[in-house]
Amino acid sequence: MKILPFINKLLIHLKKPHDITKFNNLLVVSNTGLGDTLLSTPAIKSLRKSFPEQKIIFLVNKKMSTLFDKYQYVDKIILYSNGFLNLIRLVYKLRKLRIDTIFLFHSNGPQDVFFSILSGAPNILKMTHNKNHEFKSIFYNQPVDKIKHDIECKLDLIRIFKPTHIDTRMSFSNKNPTEEIVFPKNKKIIGLQIGAQDLYKIWPIKNFINLSNKLFQNNDIHIVIFGHTSYEQKIVKTYMKEFQNVSDKITNLCAKTTLEELCDAIKKIDILISNDTGTMHLAFASKIPTVCLFSPTDSKIFGPYQDLDKHIVIQKDGNFINNKPKKQRNQDAMKLITVEEVYENTLIQLTRINKCAK
Repeated sequence: MKILPFINKLLIHLKKPHDITKFNNLLVVSNTGLGDTLLSTPAIKSLRKSFPEQKIIFLVNKKMSTLFDKYQYVDKIILYSNGFLNLIRLVYKLRKLRIDTIFLFHSNGPQDVFFSILSGAPNILKMTHNKNHEFKSIFYNQPVDKIKHDIECKLDLIRIFKPTHIDTRMSFSNKNPTEEIVFPKNKKIIGLQIGAQDLYKIWPIKNFINLSNKLFQNNDIHIVIFGHTSYEQKIVKTYMKEFQNVSDKITNLCAKTTLEELCDAIKKIDILISNDTGTMHLAFASKIPTVCLFSPTDSKIFGPYQDLDKHIVIQKDGNFINNKPKKQRNQDAMKLITVEEVYENTLIQLTRINKCAK
């Protein structure tokens, strides 16, 4: 795969000229993580509502595909898997489908440039903030030059084609809830998403522990732990050791659910307290109230964009950490968020829920 950037430089010369009069077979691409995929769904919905006659094919990460089984806004789904041979197979599929327009809502390079050019599509649009993108000459659109919500950046790609409908709400396939995940009745269920893709986006585990101790002062609280990665499993062990005597007040779902089961569990909690990660976006799409923890990332770009009355955002100025390479960034920015303010905002959410219940 390391040779792809060099291959792409040669492929530029094979790129067909733009021709936006050709707009029949559309490929929408969001083949990375959970949050990025959900953030792409408003643009996909807007395409379908605006252009009901066009064929829309969705290229989605194989790991996320269960969220979009029988998704009503697309005609066909292609599963994306890593590896050069899989890329060649993908190119073959796309050429057979005669794709004419590709929307790269969220995709990793250099793979996206490779399959986009070789698909034969004349129109390639990519959502990017990189003004110096090495291959921007092949894109029909210009890089994003203003700070705006990620959903709006993706919608701007389809605005080029003058859509008749704009829908800003995230979505995924509706499925019947399972009976396997059950939480205690007559309790307020608070979910904790204790991890994130990058360390520097994670609120320290000792803060989650101290927050839980304060929450457990209320006997009506039951906590559910979410997570998946090996690092999250590690810090969950640290968390659970602190609460061995009250383990009945905690349901640990870290690395114990499929994606479908995670969706089901999110729908059954009352509040999610979360770092900036895919589980948070899943709660947004599911209309579940949240307390969102932002510091090195910007909530104006990645925070809630629907049902704003259901969400509380705690935003600190942790941009200083972004001056370092990702692997060198620590949790100093997230440490700016105090346990007390997360606790107080959680109480506000609980009060709102109680009022709605009455």
